[in-house]
Amino acid sequence: MAVDKPLKLLPWYQRHLWQIVPVRDVLWIFLGAFLLWFGYQLRAIFIPLLIAFAFAYLFDPLIRWGERYCKMPRPVTISLILALVIIGGMSLLAWLGPEFLKQFAELLRGLIDYLQTLATEYDIHLLKSLRAKLEKWVQHLEENPVGFIVENTEILLIGTTQAVTVVRHILGTAVYIGTMALLIPFYFFMIAWHFGAIIRKIKDLMPAREKDQTLAIIKEMDEAVAAFFRGRLVIVLVTAGLFSLGWSPLFADVPYWLVLGISAGILNFIPYLAALAWLAAILSKGLAIGFSGDFDLWLVIIWPSFVYGVVQFIDGWLLTPWIQGRSLNLGAITVIIVVLIGGTMGGLYGLLLCIPMAACAKILFTGLILPRFYQWAEEH
Repeated sequence: MAVDKPLKLLPWYQRHLWQIVPVRDVLWIFLGAFLLWFGYQLRAIFIPLLIAFAFAYLFDPLIRWGERYCKMPRPVTISLILALVIIGGMSLLAWLGPEFLKQFAELLRGLIDYLQTLATEYDIHLLKSLRAKLEKWVQHLEENPVGFIVENTEILLIGTTQAVTVVRHILGTAVYIGTMALLIPFYFFMIAWHFGAIIRKIKDLMPAREKDQTLAIIKEMDEAVAAFFRGRLVIVLVTAGLFSLGWSPLFADVPYWLVLGISAGILNFIPYLAALAWLAAILSKGLAIGFSGDFDLWLVIIWPSFVYGVVQFIDGWLLTPWIQGRSLNLGAITVIIVVLIGGTMGGLYGLLLCIPMAACAKILFTGLILPRFYQWAEEH
């Protein structure tokens, strides 16, 4: 009976393609690229699943805490979280939603008038076309606020690919958004319920030889990413409330204070980006009272800037150390460059993911690649 030769003894032309290491590596790269492309094309289907998985990951420590210390089964804790989030979100929307939409429409109206003035004075065609588009937006917002929110939420989340268009035409925009709103809690419940088992299955698939080192690196990445996302989400809520209160008629009296305050809080998810809302607050305040030769510097610049500085101080010295805790070990220049690259290449999702991805890349480089460079330098 003939005995098969070991793989190392076979010449390259007698091996299968997947037995040739360079070819196998290229095939793995192509497979990964294909899966990314496939997922991107069908993101209308996968986005609810990814959102649910992200929420399950973020809430897993709270669920485990309830299971360990309160002896609550995971389904009960998950149900309570869903109830609190849904009831709290709907209550907040009913309370602030009408005022927010009113101020948003007023902001767009003011921007339209300002663009009309610039277009008339300088005869710029681009400003005229932009003004016409904003005019349609405002008209649609005032006539059908719910439809405006639904349509723009859909575009914000999943874009306008051909697959999205087909799904939208079959189901209708409102039905599709409603389906997403039902699927995300259902997916979240099921994934959060079995989250521990999913993680254990992933660990079992890791190669045994490099398992300890891989788990150590993944744990460090998990701590950095979890601290960033969980911490920044809480900080966004707190700073949005502080900005809105500080710019309200009670203090700085900035026009469109609710829109700018919530926008500043959301932008504060990404470090240093809330400064855009601060500049918008100064500009809107200046346009409201006029940038004339005797304009009140205290009202236009000092008050909005004072509120911004106080909130940033609270964020930097209280909220971030206490809530976020772990630093990502990324300098200010690095964060700005990463944000610009992420926004350019990935749009909204690039902005959200660029900082934790950069932190993970740094951990991977310092923990896996850099030691090999040191070893090579010592050997040579």
